Amino acid sequence: MNVKLLDSTLREGEQTPGVDFTLEQKLDIARRLDAFGVEYIEAGHPAVSTEIFHAVREVARLGLDAEIVAHSRAMKSDIDLALKADADWVGIFFSVADKRLEDTFRKNIDQATSLIQDCVSYAKAHGLKVRYTPEDTVRSDMEKVIRVGRAAAEAGADRISVADTTGYMTPSRMFAFVSQLREALPRSAAVGVHCHNDLGMAVANSYAAVEAGAEVVDVTVNGLGERTGIAPLAETAVALKIRGGAQNAWNLQLLPELSAVVERDSRIPVWRQAPIVGANAFTHNAGLHVAAVLMRPEHYESIPAELVGRTRRLVVDKMAGRPTVKYRLEALGLDASDDMVDAVLAYVKRRRINDASDEDLARIHEDIVAMREIVGQMRPVEVR
Repeated sequence: MNVKLLDSTLREGEQTPGVDFTLEQKLDIARRLDAFGVEYIEAGHPAVSTEIFHAVREVARLGLDAEIVAHSRAMKSDIDLALKADADWVGIFFSVADKRLEDTFRKNIDQATSLIQDCVSYAKAHGLKVRYTPEDTVRSDMEKVIRVGRAAAEAGADRISVADTTGYMTPSRMFAFVSQLREALPRSAAVGVHCHNDLGMAVANSYAAVEAGAEVVDVTVNGLGERTGIAPLAETAVALKIRGGAQNAWNLQLLPELSAVVERDSRIPVWRQAPIVGANAFTHNAGLHVAAVLMRPEHYESIPAELVGRTRRLVVDKMAGRPTVKYRLEALGLDASDDMVDAVLAYVKRRRINDASDEDLARIHEDIVAMREIVGQMRPVEVR
């Protein structure tokens, strides 16, 4: 599978309401993304503010292996700022959806095509690599998307990006759309995909796009972004790696720490049930599940925890069985004989203890031992 990742945490991610990374946080996140191995980092839209311009420039000057992308309207003044910020790429966006052309831009498709070609040519002439995105691509007329995509490619665009701006698509529709577009575009231009998660299908749609020929997938750490965000880095990378056979040198073991850093800096909590990085992602509860996992992990795990820097966790609560309690006691170096396991399990169920910690189990074990000693020291009462 030939695919690369573009991480947009510093641009799309900062469009999450309430998220405002400091410059130091942006530089730290960029370094971590580079260590993970993303091929592109979209550092921001320099025209938005002076602070964002400086942040894009500082990220670009870190000397990372990842190529740095600056977001841009179809305006030469925006492209000039991308140049001044020392970006490697400029990502030019301009919608050719009928209503946007009429209501927002007041241009026909001929005028739009001419503008896009002019901007792409200008950026290329000044040494930038260019991604062109017909915003809201998937709800636009396909003939217009193909026409403007070809025109951008002829002007030198290195990549045409398919934007599912409203999270509208399903995987089968995305596969068909990208297949048709890929067939219509010259091979000189790669196809990328930017999927929003409004229907919870961003990862699935991104994967379908890759199967149809897309070569770049946009992601953010923890799925940050407008509304419900875009495809999360962790799920997307792992899916492409272990299901798609991607050979990229992504360091999947860095995903938990990267997620935690962005959670802290963004102040957007990670859902406990989130795949890969969520607290419960490798947690097993029901007794039958745990017994099977201890025998052979793949019975209830399709992703090895150690592959992504996680460890398996077995919960002791009202749903637990004897294997769980035995495993947890042995891990603590405590007596895990059959009668002790039964006693601890009975105690947990009777008291309805929820997700017993190691400290809880040690205390329960200590209480049971103490009670047995008391009972053992009691003398039988002589009846006369």
